[in-house]
Amino acid sequence: MARAHIHVDFEVMLYILAGRVRHEYGPALERALDNEAGDFIFIEPGVPHEVFNLSETEPVVAVVARSDASEWEHIVPFERPPKRA
Repeated sequence: MARAHIHVDFEVMLYILAGRVRHEYGPALERALDNEAGDFIFIEPGVPHEVFNLSETEPVVAVVARSDASEWEHIVPFERPPKRA
C-alpha cells in the first residue's frame, strides 16, 4: 500500500510483473482501477492517488520508472476526503 499522495512535476510508469493492485485516484480519490500482471500503468504529475495490494498474502512485483531521479523530494501527502453519506 502506498498512502494517498501526489507526484509534483514528475511522471511514474509501472509494469506489473506479478500480483494485483487497485489504484484509487482523482480529485477526491473517487475513481478506481484494478491492475494485474501484464498491465502498464501511467501516473500523471499532480494526480492524487493511493495504491492497494489486492492480496493479503501475495506480493506485488513491478518495474517502476520515474521521470525525476529525486522523486522522494517531490512527493506530497494527500488527505483523503471524507466519504459522503
